[in-house]
Amino acid sequence: MNSIDKADGQALPILDTELLSAFVAVIENEGFTAAARQLHKTQSTISQRIRTLEARVGTPLLQRTSRQLCLTPDGEIFLVYARRLLQLQREAISALGHGDREGVIRFGLPENYAEAWLPRLLDRFAQRHPRIRPHIHCRMSSELIEALESGELDLALTVRHANHGNGDVLGTESLVWAAHRDFHHDAGSPLPLALFPDHCPYRQRALDSLTRQGRQWSLQYTSQSPTGLRMAINQRNAVTVADRRTLPADWQVLDEADGLPALPPAQLELHRSPSFQHPAGDDLIELIKELLTVEDSVADLGRGAP
Repeated sequence: MNSIDKADGQALPILDTELLSAFVAVIENEGFTAAARQLHKTQSTISQRIRTLEARVGTPLLQRTSRQLCLTPDGEIFLVYARRLLQLQREAISALGHGDREGVIRFGLPENYAEAWLPRLLDRFAQRHPRIRPHIHCRMSSELIEALESGELDLALTVRHANHGNGDVLGTESLVWAAHRDFHHDAGSPLPLALFPDHCPYRQRALDSLTRQGRQWSLQYTSQSPTGLRMAINQRNAVTVADRRTLPADWQVLDEADGLPALPPAQLELHRSPSFQHPAGDDLIELIKELLTVEDSVADLGRGAP
């Protein structure tokens, strides 16, 4: 049965939560492939659920072209109600005592990743676990690992550090030399650098590469804040290390043609306290992995102090 009768004799379509979840996932993940990964279904299953949903509501919800996927006018209206219905379902289950008890998850990550996608992560987590309160700590990777080892954190997302390479590897990020597009430098003088403080794996890769090349350098700016380094680079007189895919439009990539050595990639890791066994933590980890999958590259997550 795909409908229920109203008092006036008209039939209302039944909107299964599986159909609504598929619709919302396609929009939030900007495509069927990523939505299928998030819901642990095949792409054909997600496509079929969207077709079924459109048939039940009697109107197209998505407009598909060879290059993009967007909502129809009816789809924009329906998306608001689909999200509301799914939220009501979660609230109903929680009200009956079948949801999480109140609790806290202490989660740490570098500031640049927090800037790039933490709002999406927290929004999705809150939808699934409204009674769990994440406490967020933004620090450099080495500091996050120390905080986890001392019992301050339950989970930590970090860039692999030479002295702390024992986390679960989630992906690889390509690093490049970057400067403002109006930056000009005399190849015979020391390379002016704007880098993060000591113990930053980006900084370590940069200086090690220059040392192996025998290139002279001069540290002009140091900042633990991604904003501080961006301001320094925009002064047009220094070079930094960043990820290729998220460079601002007015920045340029410098490479071997500019006399600079190639940089080794960076690995993103997840660390978990052995004493932390909260079920909601498993869900948070899965959401992190889903976001990385959706981004299709760790390099899409952001730039800044790792």
